[in-house]
Amino acid sequence: MWMELLAFSTAGLLFLLLMALQADFKPPQLVLRTCEELWGFVKEKGRDSSWYQRNRLWLCQNGAAYHYGGRINPVSFLMLRILGGVLGVGTLFSLSPGYGILGGGVLFCLPKLLLIYLNKADNERMLPEMKLVYHGLEIQIRAGVYITDALAECYGSVREKRLRQAFLDLAGDIVMKADIYEALEHFQEKFDNRYVDSLCITILQALESGQAVELLADIGEQIKDMESIVLEKKKNGLNRSLTFYQLGILAAVLGVALYACVTDMFTAAAGF
Repeated sequence: MWMELLAFSTAGLLFLLLMALQADFKPPQLVLRTCEELWGFVKEKGRDSSWYQRNRLWLCQNGAAYHYGGRINPVSFLMLRILGGVLGVGTLFSLSPGYGILGGGVLFCLPKLLLIYLNKADNERMLPEMKLVYHGLEIQIRAGVYITDALAECYGSVREKRLRQAFLDLAGDIVMKADIYEALEHFQEKFDNRYVDSLCITILQALESGQAVELLADIGEQIKDMESIVLEKKKNGLNRSLTFYQLGILAAVLGVALYACVTDMFTAAAGF
């Protein structure tokens, strides 16, 4: 991933730098020409290329459709990043070539880094929901409900939008296609989350061996421990924020007091 990022960013920034050094450098025409050439390259490669499929899977796992819109795909995502890089170069190049390259690099990387951050936040919000899913499946399987039927009803206990929609799609795939293996594969592709992976693996093992209750209980306890760690991190973050605000208020009070003392000293000196 990093090698691909380095290659794209280096090639793009060098191309923009060379064009910028020309006397007739015009950012709008450059953007249009770059987009036309890139679109032609991707269209020639096609959607069956390994690059397209690899990036499609990455975008799906990190929730790009949920955060950037349902029409996002590897081509439009790459266009967005390149346009951001061009915008950064075109905006800051007049100040300094170094600022232009730096701004272009930052804006080129920003959509991908932002998506990684948003996916991490989603995974943290999903922890309590996944714990409920594991416990719900455990209870239903103990009660004699068939595992695919229990899995199809999981969306009823989920409130987090991205996870709920994925479970709704999973229930639809189970009912319409009657292929649990393909349905679980599509469900797993929508997340980069180890507990979702564990759920899919547990379900597949249960279909083959019939032993799922113990595995679900063990993973549920792991999620409980992870949830405690996440809550502790949030608590520490709130404590740091509170300390920072308190120090800020103290600094402001000291600044006002110092200003008042200095003002009184100058006033007294002027009176003499």
